[in-house]
Amino acid sequence: MRVLVTGATGFTGGHLARALVARGDAVSALVRTPGPAATALEQSGVALALGDLRDPAALAAATAGVDVVYHIAAMYRQAGLSDDIYRAVNATAVKDIIEAAARGGVRRVVHCSTVGVHGDVDHPPANEDAPLKPGDVYQVTKLEGERLVRAAAEHSGAPGIPGIEVTIVRPTGIYGPGDHRLLKLFRGVARGRFPVLGSGRARRRETA
Repeated sequence: MRVLVTGATGFTGGHLARALVARGDAVSALVRTPGPAATALEQSGVALALGDLRDPAALAAATAGVDVVYHIAAMYRQAGLSDDIYRAVNATAVKDIIEAAARGGVRRVVHCSTVGVHGDVDHPPANEDAPLKPGDVYQVTKLEGERLVRAAAEHSGAPGIPGIEVTIVRPTGIYGPGDHRLLKLFRGVARGRFPVLGSGRARRRETA
């Protein structure tokens, strides 16, 4: 398979890109700028395609000749950013990727959304049919991205534009080797000393 991964310099995308290389796929990664993370990807056998998600020309070049696109990149809860930036990356750019992929002959796009589009679940545990109630700008724009993905995929079957298969995935908290976001919690658990919020009966599902 010829595969493009966005967000490969991040935790989830990086693990995915290296796993695909190990499986035998020809993997490229769309990265904004060279740097240590990009160099590490190259050393693991990932080809680099330089460009920004918000640049249609970069998307067209990166998706050309690719069989499958894994879209992992997202703007995730960074302080001091405007809603417009979240929307440009988490919503508008997703639509642009689908359209570029369809024109480039890509067969399938796997779009990484978030379980956060369900917001605070009133009656846990929830499934995919739970109400959609995003609670912050990250969750709101990820849901907007899902809707744009569906619309763009439907449009991709129009005359003159190849149809494309789209899969939307809603992962929960992701952790594993190299993750620092939940590392403090796990270190505390390993020591037998960690903070408990409320009654300690709160539900949270993680993906390792």
